[in-house]
Amino acid sequence: MNLESKKMIDRINVVFVIPSLCAGGTERVMSYVAGHLNKDKFKVTLIVLGFEKDKAFDVKNIEILYLNKPRVLSSIPAIYSALKKIKPQVVISALSHLNIIMGLMAPLFPKVTFIGREVNIPSVLKNYPEKTNRSYPKVFKTLGYRFLDVVICQSKDMYEELKHNSPINTSKLVIINNPITRNFVPQKKVKPTNGVQKLITVGSLEPRKGHLRLLKALKELDFDFEYTIIGNGALEPDVFEKVKEFGIQDRITHIPFTNEVPKYLAKNDLFLQGSFVEGFPNALLESCAVGTPVVAFEAPGGINEIVEDGVNGYIAKSHTEFVHYIKKALNQKWDATAVSDSVLNKYHQDIILGKYEDLIINCTTKKDN
Repeated sequence: MNLESKKMIDRINVVFVIPSLCAGGTERVMSYVAGHLNKDKFKVTLIVLGFEKDKAFDVKNIEILYLNKPRVLSSIPAIYSALKKIKPQVVISALSHLNIIMGLMAPLFPKVTFIGREVNIPSVLKNYPEKTNRSYPKVFKTLGYRFLDVVICQSKDMYEELKHNSPINTSKLVIINNPITRNFVPQKKVKPTNGVQKLITVGSLEPRKGHLRLLKALKELDFDFEYTIIGNGALEPDVFEKVKEFGIQDRITHIPFTNEVPKYLAKNDLFLQGSFVEGFPNALLESCAVGTPVVAFEAPGGINEIVEDGVNGYIAKSHTEFVHYIKKALNQKWDATAVSDSVLNKYHQDIILGKYEDLIINCTTKKDN
């Protein structure tokens, strides 16, 4: 057996499990990590419970298995069969309802390490319910998370939430933030000659994202602006009803979905975030990565880890402060490279992928011992 063949055999067999490849932060991050682990160290399979026709992201250079199931519950037998066939050493899942199922399945695979990635902060999220939320009996969640070997938290806020408000043993919690991919690099800013300020928000149109309070702030601006909203969701009718009520419809551009988010972020002057809660805000992070500063409302979920006052943006504690910071930020001369470096130095993909790889290797070592 030659050296190359031995390396292939020695690779750690890892399976990622996600509900779908539809547009969404969780789907994008998980599929990206799965597709970019070191191929010499890891053999990766991505199990997608949903349908290939629904994919919004291209994942290259790894094996993808579509189960073609409409819901997590109906996928359970197929997941079990797939794991029996693939024989992974490590399984990584994301989203609470899927993590519960994988945790409950874990005792059937005692030699496999099961890792769940949490995506939000339940104690705050419950105040902003969405139609897609799934509900499981509390005993299922308690047991499911108890059987997981590791739970990944995206932010310090999420870690503290799970530490104090969940049945998970603190020793199982680790913090791994979301990565900035190589698509997001600082761009040279060119101010328009017409004096119109260009503002942007990227995020699903759901209650927790706070679009309505962003519109309320925009209504009070006393200068010309153009505002781009990228995203779709259940709150879309309410958002655009409010746009008409405030008389700012001529200043709004709505893009339901695009694969060119870096381009749109780079050509705007300021990113606005109104979220009431986050897991770890990808779009805000990526805006900084291309050199576009941000103004965000204070909220749990990693915002205070990303935004550095006056370096890459501002965090507002009130509506009045938010409006003030928009004006302040637009009158400030920003160094796009410094804005970008403030996040690339902490969240570049090589740093975050390294943390995933170290976690997988450590977990495998513990199981072997």
